[in-house]
Parts: sequence; C-alpha cells; structure tokens
Amino acid sequence: MTRRDFLLSATAMTLQPALDRRVPASHGSFGIAYTSFVIRMLRGRDVLRAGTAAGLPAEALVELAHSFGCSGCQIDLSQLASTEPAELKGLRGVLERYRLFVELSVPARSLEDPEAFDRAAAVAHALGAQRLRVALLSGRRYEDFHRMEDWRSFVERWRRALPRAASWLEKEGLQAGIENHKDYLAAELAGMLRRVGSRHLGACIDFGNNLALLEDPLATVEALAPHAVTTHLKDMSVRPCEGGFELSEVPLGRGILPLERMIDTVRKARPDVHFCLEMITRDPLRVPYLEDG
Repeated sequence: MTRRDFLLSATAMTLQPALDRRVPASHGSFGIAYTSFVIRMLRGRDVLRAGTAAGLPAEALVELAHSFGCSGCQIDLSQLASTEPAELKGLRGVLERYRLFVELSVPARSLEDPEAFDRAAAVAHALGAQRLRVALLSGRRYEDFHRMEDWRSFVERWRRALPRAASWLEKEGLQAGIENHKDYLAAELAGMLRRVGSRHLGACIDFGNNLALLEDPLATVEALAPHAVTTHLKDMSVRPCEGGFELSEVPLGRGILPLERMIDTVRKARPDVHFCLEMITRDPLRVPYLEDG
C-alpha cells in the first residue's frame, strides 16, 4: 500500500466516522507532520536528534500533502531554505491556493530566547500559521536522564521559562503546543500548563509517545485534551524484547490504540484542533523498562 492509499483509505475508514459526528464535512481536520518522512529527510537517521529536516524542503512537503488529499501540514522551521519575505510569501501562496492549513514546528529555544522566538513568530505570521509545535526535549527521558536530580533541573528550567514564553505568544497572537515527547508524564505536563494558565500555551498531544513511559494512551489524551493546541496522530504496536519491549508506529487501525475514543476526547475538548499524522518509518524503539538505571 502506498502512503497515498494509506491516507485516503485507512484514515478515512478508521477515523472519519468519529470526526463526522463532531465537525462539519467542510472543516478539514487531517494534516500530515513532516516527521512522517524521516527516510526522505535524512536517509533514515533520527530527524529530531540530528536537528534538521532540511532534506525535505517545505515546498516539497506542501506538494506531498496536497497530492495525498490532506487538509494541511505541519512543517519544521529547518525545512525553509530561506526566511526572506519574498520566499515565505511564495510558499504561503501555494498553501492558500491548495487551501491547506499550516502549523510550524520550532525548536525549544524559541520558548526561552526572545530573539529565537521573534524569528519563529515572524515566520509563522508570514506563512499564516497560528499554531506552533515544540518538543522541550529532543531525546527521551529514560535515555537522557540517569539521575533524578538532572530531570528535576530540566523541569525547573522550563517551569521558569514558560510563563515568559506565554506572554510572548499572547503578544503575537500565537498558540504553542508542547509535545509529550517521551519526557513528561501526561499529568506532569498538564500540571505545568495549568500553572502557567495561558490559552496561548498548551499541548501537542502525541497519541503514542507516552506508551514508552508506561502510560495508558487514552489516559494520556484525557489528561492533555483540555490543553490541546495540535496533535500527532498515530497508531502503535508493541512486542516483547529482552529487558522490556519494542515500540513502533503502524498503519492506523492496525495497532493497539483506541483511536476513535482518543479522537472523540480531543474533539470534545477542543473542536478546532487539527489531527496531524505522524507515521514515522524507522526501526522499532527499544523501551528497556525492566532494566535498572
């Protein structure tokens, strides 16, 4: 099955009934995230750890999204070869011609560094993007932190930074969704967002990531749905391995996630949120939860 067939058949058959009950057919809800194309971008290397998605230019992703029949796309800042106004105007023109929504994925420093934020905000406005996606941790909690004190320092760093970032977002009329990126437990992320208390700072709900933290996926969505800004839609499968289990994205409807209930939960809380497919093609991730340290 080609990726086009996947989007036009599996997605529609598995998920559209849930959406039809929530929103009019004229409201496009399904997009595709740039991270669905890691092989094209970096020949199979981990795009987030490598720090760039430039191997798949934004223009190419927009054309792919249109050809697949998507309603929009979530692009990464690094996919833009140029942030000159004329170049961004041209890309926006293509998005508008195809009637695609666009969301912008930006690096975590955009929520810490005012200059980095200003650059990201300028690009978002030029493209017509109102929603940003951010991962505070590029790696994984169980791989990057071997001492609790290091994790607590990371949490404290962002506890201090995010209220200021929320004020920047409010000033620019933008929303940012922090992804549950195998770092925060859902309750931890939801609690942090409640403490900030800004409608401009919420969550990018990844449907499968917190399986790696041994969370019930539906419970993850239920905790984060009130804060949803955007999503990474996926289905997941697991298999036992030495020391834990392996975790991998699979075609929608073929995994273990209760997708219809998850989508209904998000839609009930935030009817305007887009569902951005993140179908990562890579080797399964090993989650060594039975091992010490």
